[in-house]
Amino acid sequence: MSSAKWHPSEGEFGVFGDIEAGSPESRAAEAQADKGIAALQEYRGDVEGRRGDISDYYSGQEELQEQEYGLRRESIGLKQEQLGVARGQVGAQESQALTQFLGDAYSFRGQSDVQRATGGLAFSGGQERGVERRKATMSDLMKGRQEQSDLQRQGLDISGSQLGLEMEGLDISQAKDYADLMKSKGIELAGIEDLLYQLETEEISYEGV
Repeated sequence: MSSAKWHPSEGEFGVFGDIEAGSPESRAAEAQADKGIAALQEYRGDVEGRRGDISDYYSGQEELQEQEYGLRRESIGLKQEQLGVARGQVGAQESQALTQFLGDAYSFRGQSDVQRATGGLAFSGGQERGVERRKATMSDLMKGRQEQSDLQRQGLDISGSQLGLEMEGLDISQAKDYADLMKSKGIELAGIEDLLYQLETEEISYEGV
């Protein structure tokens, strides 16, 4: 009886044995790694898309912010224009009042001179005092109008200063809102970059399988 032992004709266990390189466990691990890499790449694409969405969102918010502050500046500018018109009206009224006063004074002086010239001795001291009182009344009236114009002008100046402060405050507020907006954008984008780095590191670990 021959002492030779039976052995498979092919492979470790013949035609029924493993004919591919590597063990079944190794191939299964490699297949699982490929699936993991594919899933990571798909997720990374979603994350990169999210980065674009964030940039678009904040660009839109920046435009809205600019429009809002632009409208508020226009409102203040309109009020400043109205103050300018009001100043012009005060100046015109003041000029008109002065012109009228000078005309009345000239006319009154002419009438007084005529009365003195024609009245002679009949132009009494009482009449003279009446003339002086009327002159004083006219002066007081003109002085009152001038004071009223000055008060109106002072009020307009105060309003103008307030509007100037509002405009400065608007600039400060917009700068702060813009800084806050960019800070939030930076935080979100930094989070996206961190996540992308983690995904890249995870993908490298799968490639080593």
